[in-house]
Amino acid sequence: MKQTVMIVGLILVVSRGFSQNKITVMLEQIAKYEVYLMDLKKGYDVVNKGLTLINDIKHGEFDLHRDYFNSLKSVNPQIKSEAKIAAMIALQAEILSDCQSYYHQLQQSGVFTSQEISYLYTVFSALLTDVAKDITAVTTVIADGQLQMKDGERLSRIDQLYAGMTDHYEFLHAFGDQAKLQGLQRRKALQEVQNLQKMY
Repeated sequence: MKQTVMIVGLILVVSRGFSQNKITVMLEQIAKYEVYLMDLKKGYDVVNKGLTLINDIKHGEFDLHRDYFNSLKSVNPQIKSEAKIAAMIALQAEILSDCQSYYHQLQQSGVFTSQEISYLYTVFSALLTDVAKDITAVTTVIADGQLQMKDGERLSRIDQLYAGMTDHYEFLHAFGDQAKLQGLQRRKALQEVQNLQKMY
């Protein structure tokens, strides 16, 4: 009996010691987990702050780019009042008027065939179409919200369109005057033929 009590006491001491060891190990693991969780939380906070900073920088840069591109859509008032724009509009009106005048005179001259009159009409119509395209283009260049261009690019485009308009104007007068001259030469030749016929 004394032996049994000793064995039971020994088992209790061993099991208590084992339990104590197990509890100690578990407490150490819990302490390690708490340290790990604290490190994990610190790391998460660092990553979160870093991502927030990156996001802010990215969006800030995007906002800067967006503002820059939006500013390119706004037209400087000085560009809108560029003298070449008014000159182009005046040239357009003059070209339209001169086209009608040339076509009417050549048609009424009576010295051109119907095919030649049709050709003249095609040339004048194509010219007026090109002129209308140039006016539309310059209107787009000076309209807010249409094109993303720097001031220098807008001015350069206006210069190109103005040069094109003056070319149209010069072509119209060269072509129209040449056609009128040809009409006069034909009329003169016709009159000479009629005079010869009267003489004989």
